[in-house]
Amino acid sequence: MFATFIHDAMVDDLTRRRAAAAVVDTLAVTLAGGVEPPVRSLAGALDRVGSAGIASFWSDARYRGEDAALLFGMASHVLDYDDVSMLAVCHPTAPVLSAVLAASPRPATSGCDLLDAVAVGTEVMIRLGEAMGFRHYALGFHATATLGTVGATAALARLLRLDRPATRHALAIAASLASGLRRNFGSMVKSLHVGIAAANGVRAVRWAAAGIEGAAEPFDGEGFLKAFSGGAVERWPADLALGAPFVLAAPGFEQKRYPCCYLLHKMIEATLGLVRDTGCSLEDVASARVDMPAGGTRPLIHPRPRSGLNALFSAPYAILASLADGRIDLKSFTDAAVLRPVIQQRLGDVAVVEAEGTALQGADVGAAPVTVTLRLKAGGTRTRTVSASPGSLEDPLTLAQLEAKWLDCLERARPGIDGGAARRLFAEGIDLAAAPRIDGWLDALSGAVAPAGSAYSVR
Repeated sequence: MFATFIHDAMVDDLTRRRAAAAVVDTLAVTLAGGVEPPVRSLAGALDRVGSAGIASFWSDARYRGEDAALLFGMASHVLDYDDVSMLAVCHPTAPVLSAVLAASPRPATSGCDLLDAVAVGTEVMIRLGEAMGFRHYALGFHATATLGTVGATAALARLLRLDRPATRHALAIAASLASGLRRNFGSMVKSLHVGIAAANGVRAVRWAAAGIEGAAEPFDGEGFLKAFSGGAVERWPADLALGAPFVLAAPGFEQKRYPCCYLLHKMIEATLGLVRDTGCSLEDVASARVDMPAGGTRPLIHPRPRSGLNALFSAPYAILASLADGRIDLKSFTDAAVLRPVIQQRLGDVAVVEAEGTALQGADVGAAPVTVTLRLKAGGTRTRTVSASPGSLEDPLTLAQLEAKWLDCLERARPGIDGGAARRLFAEGIDLAAAPRIDGWLDALSGAVAPAGSAYSVR
């Protein structure tokens, strides 16, 4: 089933347009993430190769394909600013695009080639997660890592035009390479998971193309579905179709408005709305309460964060930082911002209450309302409820907001970057379907982020 879809799927214009926005969004956060210390540390641990290797965006260093995928993947997720699909509780574009960027046969790859590979890879990834339901995530797996390995493999099989038998073998290899635990949320390993998924996609396709053969059907029966759902699902659901429509087209991906765990976004939106509407700040608030749906607090494992990475999964920090600063952006998740005494001393003033009952699953969690209630020192309370997921089709990033995010991320990658050049590169990315080749655009991005003579310090 998967191999036939990967080989034959026709990608419609709407899906390609949505894929272009996803590529631009994910590439922006990848470029920003590449200058973060954990990614620099990883780069220092990788072997550099000669001119036949894959070029880094941040220097003149070149790497083997799987190492480039590892580096791109970690960079794409280290800021936790990449897109989300609540159908599978995963970040779909990051592992898929990272693999594609590391293994695309430039200059032969066109814009449509890249977009179709992203569309096919993310479709396989999300529908596989949808087939298993929330059980997979609830067992402790990091779905972006496990599903991403299969999605990255599907994307590369499409891009490199593997035949159906080789594609089936690549998927079988990927099914055995898939890994990643939620226990590592709030640490460097979480973003490394995305790199591992992308790198494993590169390996799976390369090994299958070389003749390594796997099971004819690695997903049904005693395969991936049963193993990764804890025995809850053994067969592909009869009513779940691939590409009819593509998830990119409906319901679409949730593009992040804020650089942190997506289950923090509604509470941030609610708190910032209260700040705008009432003019209150942290000094005015005695305490806060966040009402979450059943199952909605599962990823929020750091109520008392001690680092920027911890804070990406901290509801109390999200509320306090929103009140203290009146904004949430990349600057909110530095260690220094998190360790401010005014924040650390107030973490106990935020109560996070999960609704009783059976935990909601997948898209139901994303659709459920979140309510923030502020108790003011002067007396009285202020309450705001947010139902529409920020960045979803119900409350989407506008083109202007996406461009602003792009500019902010590129400025993070290279302070003082030429704004006009960055805007032109954004426009070219949005129009990627019209590009006969992608190498010129990618080379221009590398030049803008790391111009000749710049240094990328690694250990």
